[in-house]
Amino acid sequence: MKVSRFRIATLRNEEWFGFHTEYEPLGTQHGSKLQVIDRLLIPYKELYKEADHLLEILRKSFITVDTSTANHQRELVFRGLRDAVKSYLNLLDPIKQKAATKLYAIIRKYADAILKGSLVGKTPAIDNLLQDLTPVEGGIDLSAEVQLLGISAWITDLDTANKAYVQSQTERSEEDAERPEAGRLRQVRAEMDHYYINMVNVVEALLLVAGYNTADDEEEEDDNGEGQGPVEDRDAVTTTSEEDLLYFVRRLNACIARYKTLLKGRQTRTGKKGTEDAEDTEDTE
Repeated sequence: MKVSRFRIATLRNEEWFGFHTEYEPLGTQHGSKLQVIDRLLIPYKELYKEADHLLEILRKSFITVDTSTANHQRELVFRGLRDAVKSYLNLLDPIKQKAATKLYAIIRKYADAILKGSLVGKTPAIDNLLQDLTPVEGGIDLSAEVQLLGISAWITDLDTANKAYVQSQTERSEEDAERPEAGRLRQVRAEMDHYYINMVNVVEALLLVAGYNTADDEEEEDDNGEGQGPVEDRDAVTTTSEEDLLYFVRRLNACIARYKTLLKGRQTRTGKKGTEDAEDTEDTE
């Protein structure tokens, strides 16, 4: 009996993590029984946690409100506010015309900064405009003019659009801070696979000592088609440690068999070898 080997590096990220997610509890469960792999499980499990974190970040795909879209939206709202007030300049009603003249003068003061200025300068320009149009203690109260022209909804929408842009910037900054450094997932994968292979090597050494790891041995299979070990050595399993060892190997081989089938099926679909390596080069960043 031996541990089945397969090209673990050719698994795509989610498949690869799925395999280790099945192996991790198996190794943990039997680690105390197979004490020789305990020391390898410690760094392995730390890397497993990091891989989980890195993949969770990648699963999010850094989807946020696009900052350019949010900026465009607030510009559209500003133009709507400006044009709404401007339209009242042509009214015959002198009271509304006077109100529009007062409000339009304030809006024009910020127009260039909001429509032509830098992204850095647009946000404070809109904030200042909103402050001028919103009654504050000790400031100019234009609430009567705003109410007369019925532009409160425009002012509210401009405030909402500006806050949405600021929020999109905050989310983008947080994502940039969380974004894994280039190649880190690839490095974690390689290190985890290294520890896994070392654990497998240790287990196979134990099998060899117990007389269950002869390359040419014919294995008897149970009802599930899983190897039970050389027939002539079956009676040699007399200690709990050997029973745990064989159970561990059978469980691991059953798990590996599923992933070997997955890889074989994919290779059949592609019709050629080596395709997996090319595909996974893109996946592992």
